[in-house]
Amino acid sequence: MKSIETQFPLVPDQIKILRQRGLIVHDSDEVNHYLSHVGFFRLADYWKFLQKDSLGRAFIVGATFDHVIELYNFDRELRILLLDAIERIEVSVRSIMINMMCPKYGSNWFIDKRLFFSEERMNDAIEKINRELERSDEEFVKQHDKEKTGFEHPPAWKTLPILSFGTLSRIYGNICNDIKEKRIIAKVYGLPQERWFQSWIQVVSILRNYCAHHSLICYRMFLFLPREIHRVKLPWLKRVPKGGSVESELLYYQICIVRYLLQTASPGNDFSYRLMELFVKYRGIDLERMGFLEGWDEEDLWQ
Repeated sequence: MKSIETQFPLVPDQIKILRQRGLIVHDSDEVNHYLSHVGFFRLADYWKFLQKDSLGRAFIVGATFDHVIELYNFDRELRILLLDAIERIEVSVRSIMINMMCPKYGSNWFIDKRLFFSEERMNDAIEKINRELERSDEEFVKQHDKEKTGFEHPPAWKTLPILSFGTLSRIYGNICNDIKEKRIIAKVYGLPQERWFQSWIQVVSILRNYCAHHSLICYRMFLFLPREIHRVKLPWLKRVPKGGSVESELLYYQICIVRYLLQTASPGNDFSYRLMELFVKYRGIDLERMGFLEGWDEEDLWQ
């Protein structure tokens, strides 16, 4: 079968295409800059919300390139805000796991198959650990003496900090439920049992990956949803999105999980203030489309 190569349009042609589809362009130099340095197909993730449909690709009446850039810049600043918050949660979870598990189960508990549900999942985690150690240029990795310590890997307090949050969440999820420290870790964050903490840190891990890879997050529909809960130790929501509802798939619910865990990971943080400040700065953003319904900021979680 003969392949047909698609001709990539140059920037001036891209501007023509947008105008032909009905997008209003006020400043050609600005449009040229964004199409050159951000890219047509990256920005398409944002202007699709200003189009009548995905097939005809015609823009709604009055849609401007300024609207596209407002949404793009809002999403970028929101990702930066979330990454700052998630970093605090990630560092906290690593430290709590180390402090809880090492005193009772030893420096290399993460390779002790007696502690885990699935040896296969444990081995998968070890493979990921080995890859991270191989490519790490941290001095403590280079200095690890396998013969002297008797362990293939550096101790948990050195190994866990170099792992991705996703790998860390999977290690936690694989710990047997009869290991009491697993539940204690969940309770540190104001959750009654490990199954909620396991779900919520996976949610945060996936959200982190979207942010780190510069993906659109503001109007995204999320597939991995938090385990639902109504009564918890710390300030939470009176109106919890119902599992499986459209509202539960929107960004608001994901951000609520971040905000809840931050109460433990970073007490006195200014996340709520900075989020509301961002909404004031970008007044053209559709908060309801992200799941922020009327009265959301009156919930105990956001006080």
